Amino acid sequence: MSAPEPAVPAPRSPLAGVATTGRYGAAGGTPLAIAEIPAAIVQLAARRGRAGDLARAVSGAFGLDLPPPGRAASARGIDAIWIQPDAWLLLAPRGAEGALAAEVKRAAGDAGSVVDQSHGKTLMSLAGAAARRVMAKGCRLDLDAPAFGPGRAAVTQIAQIGCVVHQRDAIPTYGLVVPSSLAIPFFEWLTSSAAEFGYEVG
Repeated sequence: MSAPEPAVPAPRSPLAGVATTGRYGAAGGTPLAIAEIPAAIVQLAARRGRAGDLARAVSGAFGLDLPPPGRAASARGIDAIWIQPDAWLLLAPRGAEGALAAEVKRAAGDAGSVVDQSHGKTLMSLAGAAARRVMAKGCRLDLDAPAFGPGRAAVTQIAQIGCVVHQRDAIPTYGLVVPSSLAIPFFEWLTSSAAEFGYEVG
């Protein structure tokens, strides 16, 4: 009789016990919204000379066009964010452990390399009318339109922490991907910077 398969441990948020739901900071007005977004995160890179093959494979499998530098694209619940030449982060709602990475690997075949970053990176969001002002406290990018708007993305330093920034809409809402090992100091910087405007953790 074969031994049962070991249970896969449930993912644990790096912000567990830190990101407590509630309203904080200044009262009055519409607060900013700050949240951790449970996500599957995969890094995809084209093998040498295979960028075109990889783009066609991803488009055929997911209906997703891999974006050019400084851009992000979305299709069928997956976001693709350009992070460096011939490399992207793919993000999707968290599902079964390793499912997104396996699906992307099947699609990419030998045209690309796939690394599951779901535990190594953490996705947060910041949304609200004052979101640009909060970001400006620690980000050197010009986030004002037309320099940066919906669909734009960048790899930068925020509060001395490496971060992938993706503006999702005109509110503005920013998706912020940081190393999980630095998620707590980044969250603390984000909430401290947002306190003067008032914010809700969801």
